[in-house]
Amino acid sequence: MEFLIDIDTITLQFPYHINLMMHFFLWLGTSVSGLNLVLLNVDKLIFFKFPLRYSELVTRNGAYLMAFATWFISVIFIYLAFHTRALICRYNCERLTIESSRYGPLMYLFFTFFVSVFPALSSFIVALYLLRIVDIHRKQIAEEQKLYTANDMRRKTSAKKSGMLTFYFIFISTIFTILTLIPYRLVTLHRTIIDKDTVIRTCGSVFISILTYYAMDLNPIFNPLLTVTILPQYRLHCLNFLMPFRLRNSHDAVCDK
Repeated sequence: MEFLIDIDTITLQFPYHINLMMHFFLWLGTSVSGLNLVLLNVDKLIFFKFPLRYSELVTRNGAYLMAFATWFISVIFIYLAFHTRALICRYNCERLTIESSRYGPLMYLFFTFFVSVFPALSSFIVALYLLRIVDIHRKQIAEEQKLYTANDMRRKTSAKKSGMLTFYFIFISTIFTILTLIPYRLVTLHRTIIDKDTVIRTCGSVFISILTYYAMDLNPIFNPLLTVTILPQYRLHCLNFLMPFRLRNSHDAVCDK
């Protein structure tokens, strides 16, 4: 809907309340995805720092509770943003602008920090921690090459390289998170604080704004896909969910043998 509204050649006009709900759910989805990304980064840190206690620290009921908390906090915050008129609907609510009162900039800065900056910062911390682990593993492999025989070393090295490959993929996913979340918020803050509505925007600034906006939309799509395909604790559950009958049949065949 938002994409169709932005295209000048398509003259579609939705009712006011439809546009209002569209903006509400867009902000709600952005808020929930940002907070869930923080929880996902915390989960990664727990998995790699306390692997033996992971099942004890991360439980299903705790995950349900945290997921409910992210939705509840996001709904309350977005509702207050509209109720206090920090966010103003203009042009039949096709555009959402920030009110220049005391609530508008404060609410947007608060939203930007907890939805974009804080998730990106937590992703950066996870990336640094993974780099540290990879560096330690690299040194261990170099030291073990001097002690073990060729056959033993080949098996140990292949296992450790497989683990390091997982670390590299997770590092790439966290860098992808930083590159997709931060730029659009920086552009929006620059446009909100420095550029005013009366200032004529150049084609370059409009292009950068659109590019960073759609790059930000890629994050909640690809980041969960990268997570469930890379991390083993998610990959196994995903395979069990997608192919339950195949895995069950293979398990029964093994039991019959």
